[in-house]
Amino acid sequence: TIPHELAALNSLQLLAFPYNCIYGTIPSEIGSLRHLLSLELHGNVLSGIIPDSMYDMDKLQLLNLANQYGQNRNCTSSSNQVIDMKYKFGGLAGQIEAHGLEGKLGASLADFRSMKGLYLQNNALTGVIHEDVGNLRYLRWLFLNDNFLEGTIPEKLTKLKNLRKLLLDENFLRSTLPEDMSRWRDLEILTVNGNSMYGSIPLGLYNLTKLEMIRLDDTRQASSPWNIDPDEGFTGTISTRIGQLQRLKILLLSNNPLSGTIPMELGSCEELSNLRLHNTNLSGTMPMSICLLRDKNLNSENNEGVLYADCRPNNGTGEPRVQCDCCSDCCDFTSRVCIADD
Repeated sequence: TIPHELAALNSLQLLAFPYNCIYGTIPSEIGSLRHLLSLELHGNVLSGIIPDSMYDMDKLQLLNLANQYGQNRNCTSSSNQVIDMKYKFGGLAGQIEAHGLEGKLGASLADFRSMKGLYLQNNALTGVIHEDVGNLRYLRWLFLNDNFLEGTIPEKLTKLKNLRKLLLDENFLRSTLPEDMSRWRDLEILTVNGNSMYGSIPLGLYNLTKLEMIRLDDTRQASSPWNIDPDEGFTGTISTRIGQLQRLKILLLSNNPLSGTIPMELGSCEELSNLRLHNTNLSGTMPMSICLLRDKNLNSENNEGVLYADCRPNNGTGEPRVQCDCCSDCCDFTSRVCIADD
C-alpha cells in the first residue's frame, strides 16, 4: 500500500510508482504534498475514491492514475492474497476481485489549475464530466476513457485551446460532439467510440488539421455495450472538407447511420493507414483516389484489416451498398459479417 508517511516529504516534486503491485486506497495525507508537480501511480491495483485532499495540490501538472485494472498479470499482497489485475471494480464480467478507482468526477477537477496531463483511464469512475474542466487552461492531455462516465461532453471543453489528445471512449456518455470544437486547433487524437453518440459531425472537426486519429465508431450504444439502438449514432454525411485533414492516419466511422457517398477528397489524406466505413448507410462507389492510397500507407503486410466497407452482397443475395474493388475487407450490412476480400 501507499505509506501515509509520504506526507512528511513536503518538498517532494515527483512521485512515481508505476506498474507495481500497489493496492489499497490513496491516503488522504497525500494532499499535503503541496509542491508536487507530477504524480504517477498508473498500472497498479488501487481502489477506492480519489481523496478530496488531492485537489489541494494546485501545482500538480501531471496526474496519472490510469490502468488500475486490465493487465494480464497477478499481484500478491503482503498477506499472500493473489490479486487479479484483469478486471475493474463494478465491471460486467462477473469477476471476483474488485478494484479500480471509483467515485464521481466533479467540479473539483477544475482545482488542478496547473494541470497539463490528466490520465484517469481504465478505472471505475462515475458521474459526469463537469463543465469546469474547461477552465484548465494548460491542459494538453485528457484521458477519461474506459470508465462509467455519463452525461454529455460539455461545450465548455472547447475552451481547452492547448488540448492535444482527448480520449473519452468506452463510457456511458449520451452526447453530440461540441459545435465549437474548431477551437481545438492542436488536437491530434479524438476518440468517443463506445458511447451513445448522436447528431451530425460538426463542420468544425474539419478545421482540426493536426488530427492523426479520429474514432467515432461503435456509437450505436444504449444502456450497455451490448445493447445496440439503431436510432443512435452519428448521422448526416461526411463533408468533402475531410480532405483538409492531411495528417490523418486512422479514421474509424463504422457502426453509424452516416449516409451519402464517400467523398473523393478523402483520398487527399495520404497518411491514412486504417479506414473503416462499414455498417453505415454510405453508398455508391469507393473513389479511385482512396483506392490509390492502397499503394501507400493504406496497406498492411497481409493485405488485410486496413480498408473496410459494406461491399459484400447485402444479406448474402442483394447488391452491396458500396462497390469497392480495392477494399481489404468487405462487410455485409445486414448480417454485419466482415470477410477479407478475395
